[in-house]
Amino acid sequence: MSKALKILLILAAIAVTLTVPVMARDVKFEVNFDRDSVSLGESVQLGLAFQDTQSMPAPDISNLDGLEVRYLGPSTMMTVINGRVSSSITHMYMVKPLKMGRFQIGPLSFNFKGDTYTSGTAFLNVSDAQTAPARAQQPAQTVNIAEQYNLDDRIFLTLKLAKTAAYVNEIIPVTAKLYVNRLNVRDIQLPTFAREGFSKAEFKDPKQYREVLGGMTYDVLEFNTSVFATRPGDYRLGPAAVKCSVIVQKRTRRPTSVDDFFAGGPDDAFFDDFFNKFERYPTEIKSQDVQLVISPLPVDGRPADFSGAIGDFQFLYSADPKKVKAGDPITVTMEINGTGNFNTVLMPSVGNADGFKTYEPQVKTEERSKVFTQVLIPESDKVTSAPVATFNYFDPNRKVYKTITQGPIPIQVEKGKEEAPAHVVGPAVAVSEKSPIDEKLTRDIIYIKESIGKTRKRGFAIYKSKLFVGSMALPLVFLVSIFAIVRRRERLSSDTVYAGRVMANTIAHKAVKKLKARLKDGPQLFYEAVSHTLQGYLGNRFHIPVSGITYDAIEAKLKPKDTDVQMLRKLKGLFDVCDSARFAGLPVDETRMKDDLKELEEIITYLERAKI
Repeated sequence: MSKALKILLILAAIAVTLTVPVMARDVKFEVNFDRDSVSLGESVQLGLAFQDTQSMPAPDISNLDGLEVRYLGPSTMMTVINGRVSSSITHMYMVKPLKMGRFQIGPLSFNFKGDTYTSGTAFLNVSDAQTAPARAQQPAQTVNIAEQYNLDDRIFLTLKLAKTAAYVNEIIPVTAKLYVNRLNVRDIQLPTFAREGFSKAEFKDPKQYREVLGGMTYDVLEFNTSVFATRPGDYRLGPAAVKCSVIVQKRTRRPTSVDDFFAGGPDDAFFDDFFNKFERYPTEIKSQDVQLVISPLPVDGRPADFSGAIGDFQFLYSADPKKVKAGDPITVTMEINGTGNFNTVLMPSVGNADGFKTYEPQVKTEERSKVFTQVLIPESDKVTSAPVATFNYFDPNRKVYKTITQGPIPIQVEKGKEEAPAHVVGPAVAVSEKSPIDEKLTRDIIYIKESIGKTRKRGFAIYKSKLFVGSMALPLVFLVSIFAIVRRRERLSSDTVYAGRVMANTIAHKAVKKLKARLKDGPQLFYEAVSHTLQGYLGNRFHIPVSGITYDAIEAKLKPKDTDVQMLRKLKGLFDVCDSARFAGLPVDETRMKDDLKELEEIITYLERAKI
């Protein structure tokens, strides 16, 4: 072998070594039951977990043979493995067995955005409910492994408040930190804590970083939220709790130390059978609780029109346009910016609005602002300004009430157009020719038009017509149709099961039409064609090889799906008559052949409509 060829092979091997594991570890697809044995009639939960992502949709596994499957929903979690923090999503399904036996789930293949994800396998043993020993369904046992193995310095949770004394409705930032030192932790859920007397608060996705405490380096997950108290009193907030699973190496010998018990090379998760060498311990890590004193807002200095706003705010006030005619609208905008509890911020108090017609304000709330928009209509040109607006709030840092007054805003209002009185226009008549009778007649006469010209419905606008509005939807309908066609073609090319089910009905109906022309060929050739059509349809419909199709095999698939007994009898009769006519030379007249052809059509129609 030449030196150049050796170098090329070495480079190719390095490229494969570097790229394949990375691609395989991008997203790991796992499947597992919450227990591996149940009685007929019981249900279990099936989890399809995708590691290193939280944006994977739920796979469709509703067609598992012998199992009734119902989707429950997703569960997002985080993981710390060998100091590496990642996220995951698990789609949960409720599975109810329809018959006894041992079921294998997987390997499952799932396509998403052009990538294919393949899982391992999981097994479920289903026994007879009458013979199975009665037992209560027990949830997974949770142990506090940190206390049991004295790991308080290896994994712990802290709960801190930005302040331990606050006022009613004052925003209090809350921080929970999970510290992990050289442990593998999976299925980390968002923290929860007791909060009776406080607002509902959900922790956001955590920040992740490393921190050194007491000479030890920790991987830290920091969760943040905020709460406010709804009434005064002395409280203890917490303790916060995080549910997770700690992965430990199986004991093959008596460990001599805690570090020995949790020992494991950083590459074991990738190059060994992880779940055969490690065990998962569900646990709950708790923090200490925190004492908090909540005081009522002070009475001294409270404005008469105080509405309860608490925080540190700014108030912006504007009106547009500033030059209008009487009867035209003016939009007044009142914007509250700053930090604080925007749930307590109400619309500023607007002063004397005489001379204006007012409307209900529109409210828009964002993270650090709240905007009130109101329409005012000046009723006459005597209005010279938009009214004064006042906003009161309590500043908890300075412990004082503050009042911000804005306006009045000068505006210019002009008189509206005066409409001229209606009158009848007649022909000009000289003064000398006028007479009492002529004047009376011409005042009421309107000359007739010979042609009315083009007419149009009053208030008509083409953009208001149903035809115009309907035409606007055509591009969207076209795009949706193209998208649906492309997705269907992609699924037909990638999902052989789906493609077989789609093509089965089309191919079978074409074959049935041809069978009508073969009634004259005699029973043997006719029933040979019927058997070929029936086996081809059932093979595509249930994704099984044609050579393995018998009535017993099809009955095993149809019975658990509550198939009509009459249809099963017709199917069995059709299999029997095909075999008898083909191999035993059974004499069959043309009337019987037509009846069997009709039954074949009925069976295909039933299976398609029942979507079995």
